[in-house]
Amino acid sequence: MPDVTGPWPAGAVFAERGLEVAGVAADALAARYGTPLVVVDEDDFRARCRAFVGAFPRVLFAVKAFPIRPLIRIAAEEGLGLLGATAGEVEAGLRAGTRPERIVMHGNNKSDAELELAVTSGLGLVVADNAEELERLDRVARGAGRKQPVLLRVIPGVEGHTHAYVDTGGEHSKFGTPIAEGLALQAIKLASTLPGLEFRGIHAHVGSQLLSADPFLAEVETLLELVAEARDSLGVACPGLDVGGGFGAVYTDEVVPEPVALARAVLGRIRDETERRGLPMPEIVVEPGRALTANAACTLYRVGSVKRTPGGPTFAAVDGGMSDNIRPALYGSRYTVAQANAERTTDRATFRVVGKHCESGDVLGDFELPVDLVPGDLLAFASTGAYTYAMASNYNRVGRPAVIGIGPGSPSLWLRREDVADLDRLDVFQAAEPADPPPLPAGVEVRPARPRDAPSFIEALSEVAAERRYVATETVSRSIRETRKRFRRTWTDHQASLVAVHDGRVVGSLGIRREEFAAYRHVASLGMSIVKEWRGRGIGSALLAEALRWARGVGVEKVSLTVYPHNTRAVALYRAFGFMEEGRLSGQSRKSYGYEDEVIMSRWLDPRGDPR
Repeated sequence: MPDVTGPWPAGAVFAERGLEVAGVAADALAARYGTPLVVVDEDDFRARCRAFVGAFPRVLFAVKAFPIRPLIRIAAEEGLGLLGATAGEVEAGLRAGTRPERIVMHGNNKSDAELELAVTSGLGLVVADNAEELERLDRVARGAGRKQPVLLRVIPGVEGHTHAYVDTGGEHSKFGTPIAEGLALQAIKLASTLPGLEFRGIHAHVGSQLLSADPFLAEVETLLELVAEARDSLGVACPGLDVGGGFGAVYTDEVVPEPVALARAVLGRIRDETERRGLPMPEIVVEPGRALTANAACTLYRVGSVKRTPGGPTFAAVDGGMSDNIRPALYGSRYTVAQANAERTTDRATFRVVGKHCESGDVLGDFELPVDLVPGDLLAFASTGAYTYAMASNYNRVGRPAVIGIGPGSPSLWLRREDVADLDRLDVFQAAEPADPPPLPAGVEVRPARPRDAPSFIEALSEVAAERRYVATETVSRSIRETRKRFRRTWTDHQASLVAVHDGRVVGSLGIRREEFAAYRHVASLGMSIVKEWRGRGIGSALLAEALRWARGVGVEKVSLTVYPHNTRAVALYRAFGFMEEGRLSGQSRKSYGYEDEVIMSRWLDPRGDPR
């Protein structure tokens, strides 16, 4: 298993070229995938999963730590179940192919829809937060004709001695039902009598980033006292005991117990206390959370500027920050940081590493780094596999970073980098097309294509295709004869072919065609190309306006198109005409240089027709 006392992934080494992860150089990864970049050592994660599975009877991977399907699949392959705090996390597990009976849902404020998802999906357990939720879950289960297995989350009143934001077991925690004043006992009685529920035991969680067994030992004594009281006063058995998670990870110099040592202490205390109270040994469940993922990953950043201030800190600004790792700003979290490309000196100086966001609090920390750090250098932050990407945002309209996994063979892209099209995907505001499109350049005419335009049309399309970036084809094979034939009827009830012509030369074109099948005949699809030197001069607006006029005239209700996400000028034009992102086709175009995604954009010609 990996060295759990260190902050870096087990496969990380610092060699002549700088940081390597599983034998792949960081600078090569940054060149290929860009930065910021989250790099996951798959073998490290698998080894940590195996260590916990080998130490504890039942282990759940807390999806919230790093909610991506590749890690969920690996966890399932290594014998772990899943713990989801929301419908979204449960759905992630289901969509990753995890069997529902291996998924547990918890959370302090589940909606009726979330409870219905848990019941109808057949989840193995629901961790109920309180008596009111038990009653709602019972109604849902009975309505579905099921008996839902359930744990009751209780507040053990044990302090985790960690950051206040992640200390979840104290007597004033928002999570669970207090043991004090008999409240938990009342809820256990209720859970055991509701006909739609199968009471399976109790759950508690003391806190996160716990660095010793002591909080768990105090917790299990309190929980087993409650179990004994439920037996003696209610005659109710608690066959299961979920002691939660919060097992610590290494960020700088922390010392964390290995899973085997932790299990020996916790399971030994449970065995002793159950024997002392005459209780059967319960099924023990743990939720390692960050202990599985934190040290299995690191994040690469590119330095954008180095700025020295008189009498103050020397700033090194990187191309990420609080949008991809909020923990330093939120918790004051500390990290281990190193230059990831080859170092040029062994001399060190203190740098305040800051992000690119418009907040003075966007500070990742003060670190000793090579004194000659310059723009273009790479920095690597260790221990970013837990609650970093999971808590990432799009603040300042910055896309979340790409995530790659390095396992057997070459690196694999697990999550692509978010781009502008992704940031627009939820925007449902539909602008009307411009009332006054920009005037066309002098001498340019937009009109239906004619047969004599065929040679110039093919020449213009070939010129755009040769750029390889804006249309699907890279070489035009269509013949002049075929194009002339097509251009004999360019304005019908089924299609329109438009050209922008200057001095007899085609400088832009647009084709729009309504779908043939009856179910889709209300939709038309279009494609457009403009010769490079004529872009940004109003030709695209004129072509689009004329195409929409045709569509309205023949009764089309919706117009759709696809565009490459990097074609930001075209996306902006379509947006100005009311087109909105509706989806993405991954790797839809196979180009000479690789695969390109296509973004689907559409607009309803009458907004009242939009079914949303």
